[in-house]
Amino acid sequence: MHPKLLLAGAYRTLFLGPPAPQTDPLILWLIPMVGRANAGDWERACAVLAETLASIEAVRYANWKVLLCSQDRPEGFVDGPRHQFVQAPPQDMSKGISDQNIKARLLAEHAARTCKGFTYVSHLDADDLIHPDLPGWIAADNNGSGYLVEKGYMLDASSGRLARMGTGTGEMAFWTHCGSSGYFAVDFGRQKFPAFHLRLIGKGHKNYIGRSARLGRPLSLIPFPAMMYLVNHGENMQSRRGHDKLLYLAQNEVTDPAEAAAIYAEFGLRLRKEAGKGGVIEVIRG
Repeated sequence: MHPKLLLAGAYRTLFLGPPAPQTDPLILWLIPMVGRANAGDWERACAVLAETLASIEAVRYANWKVLLCSQDRPEGFVDGPRHQFVQAPPQDMSKGISDQNIKARLLAEHAARTCKGFTYVSHLDADDLIHPDLPGWIAADNNGSGYLVEKGYMLDASSGRLARMGTGTGEMAFWTHCGSSGYFAVDFGRQKFPAFHLRLIGKGHKNYIGRSARLGRPLSLIPFPAMMYLVNHGENMQSRRGHDKLLYLAQNEVTDPAEAAAIYAEFGLRLRKEAGKGGVIEVIRG
């Protein structure tokens, strides 16, 4: 058995206790972002992040917060009641091309110091988009345990092409491709060692189901397409690792223009007249 599963069982027995969900829980997104020195194009990375943040700001639920961790603060990201920047140390490239695990730890520790009360915590990549009804749905259902995004879409940032995920036969579930797929119940007001809880879950999305179950907090599936996974904008970690997500997109593409337009509208998106730094898709502001 993996050591984290053993630790999860011990933590559950010794410290976790039964969940006590509260009305209108906080929805907290922890965003690890590549630093300027290791970004292929820092301006593009910031432009893509801006759409992710805009999709959060467009949600139809009031109690949310974003923690963003990077070596460099993106231009326009200002600390406030709902936005906080967490400083990351310089990246040690001898340990690999990604320092997301270090940033996930720093974000969890910052959340434990600054957040109070019952919360659903999500590790959100700096290039994915949220359905505006997702946080409100989680808060209304409020199972006290957590949720997993099974249904969603893959979106080609350079062309606007869409592919279905987890909605029909032959499609792969959203969570198998995208790390922005889990929402984990953490009670920062009552729970002991909440940062350790989040570290036991980790950032590996294919482990979310097993580790959450071992913690006694099994994840419920969200019943509608709730997230968009952006690919092909040049700053995906999977692109840096040489993984071509466009093969899946080609096999599961939404080819009906009317259906694609309806999906854009549901997520509050539109195609730009001219491609921007972050691609052809933008969140409709205001």
